[in-house]
Amino acid sequence: MSQPSLLSFEFFPPRSEAQSRRFWRTLGALEPLAPDYISLTWGALGSDSLASLETLALLARDTTLDVAAHLSCIGQTRTDLRTTLDTLESFGIRRIVALRGDVAAGNTLVPATCRHASDLVELIAAERPHLDVSVAAYPEVHPEARDEGTDLQWLERKLEAGAARAITQFFFEPGTYLRWRDRAVRTGIEKPLVPGILPIHDIDKVCSFATKCGAAVPDTLRERFDRRHDEASRRAMAIEHAVELCRALECEGVEAFHLYTLNQSTLAHPIACELMGIDGVRAAA
Repeated sequence: MSQPSLLSFEFFPPRSEAQSRRFWRTLGALEPLAPDYISLTWGALGSDSLASLETLALLARDTTLDVAAHLSCIGQTRTDLRTTLDTLESFGIRRIVALRGDVAAGNTLVPATCRHASDLVELIAAERPHLDVSVAAYPEVHPEARDEGTDLQWLERKLEAGAARAITQFFFEPGTYLRWRDRAVRTGIEKPLVPGILPIHDIDKVCSFATKCGAAVPDTLRERFDRRHDEASRRAMAIEHAVELCRALECEGVEAFHLYTLNQSTLAHPIACELMGIDGVRAAA
């Protein structure tokens, strides 16, 4: 392989003292790897969004990392979004991951509210073209999409509105991504489609979460983990699987990956070191 992989890491904002300690420990372990950027997820409204803003302010102030802020538009007016974008830019943040966000039960949308991620992308592109915008994509089809063709049409709309790239929902087999990428290219999509990689810390939790997200966990993968009966063995299996998945995609021309850290470095750090061609012991020194 001529070039190491380009990596970005995703975190979520801590909401307790214990979570905060783990968050900063994880960040401290991964920051020396000099990722392309890190992203922080967004709480849609209220205290959750405040936690995101507080953490983003600290990241921008206290680290040398390029930070991307997730921003959900559901339930917010364009005025609300402009205010949030003003705040993010005041922190020095120039990257946005534009998302619709989850629709709460009984949520009533006022006419001025952005209903789709494409609305948010259009707003940013029209008023803040200097910002770098990413959007979400779903190799196994968004749970609310009518079919894969409709899902790709929405992705194309977001990219044409001004997004620079799409970051995918997690998946566990290279063929899942590659078949979807081929379909996307056939529809005319040319912008980068960055695979989202989820290291498997707990196979039971991953299976439960994947079901809610519309992602499939192959039986063979579940069986591989079930045969490992101790934590160290399962950790080694998780690292091996993630690296194998990324290597297979690299052979098909993929050059960048987005690692979902779950605010833990135990898997993200060794996986990143392997993909970036960095000696893990030296990186941890």
